Amino acid sequence: MTLTKARNQSLSDDDPVHSYEQMIEDFDYSEQQMVVFAHMSLKEFEQTDYYRLIEVMNAKPRDKRPISLWDFAEQIDKKGGN
Repeated sequence: MTLTKARNQSLSDDDPVHSYEQMIEDFDYSEQQMVVFAHMSLKEFEQTDYYRLIEVMNAKPRDKRPISLWDFAEQIDKKGGN
């Protein structure tokens, strides 16, 4: 998250230092969650590619992912044929 994004999250806060502190706190909270729930050590978390870790943690099972327009059309065709 960039400083601009962090600043835009709280409309009443124009202080960039406070926004930066909030961004650091958000990162620390993410680390805390991984230590507690994923049983990672602080060293493991801090040496992990953060962006890849976020991608992995946000992964969805196949049945929860958006489908393509072609797959949607195929489902409609199958339902219409019954």
